[in-house]
Amino acid sequence: MNGLVLVAIGGAIGASMRYGVGLAFTEQGGMSGAWATLFVNVVGSFILGAMMGWFSSREPAIENTLWLLVGVGMMGAFTTFSAFSRDTVHMFMTGDVMKGLVFAGLNMVGALAAFAVGLIALKRLLA
Repeated sequence: MNGLVLVAIGGAIGASMRYGVGLAFTEQGGMSGAWATLFVNVVGSFILGAMMGWFSSREPAIENTLWLLVGVGMMGAFTTFSAFSRDTVHMFMTGDVMKGLVFAGLNMVGALAAFAVGLIALKRLLA
């Protein structure tokens, strides 16, 4: 299947998932949209890490197709660096500097740690 089509299909799924998470956090949970951003960034990073761990034991053709569909398309649309930037700068500009620093730290450390956990877990699971 054409790479552009795979990315587009995955992107539509990931964007829909992102929208659903945003609704769940703000409408149902009464929480700030910033927490939805943190959630999708950490969960998406875990999924990408797990994919990389899984790919280490797969054929390159399968890896490329799934990478385009899930990694680039779905997780690219699901995770959101731009919303992270918007939320962090908004916190700084409204005087919530400490909250902004904590939010930025949680996003960066949380996403990196989740990626590493996903990667290591799948590599060990498949070993």
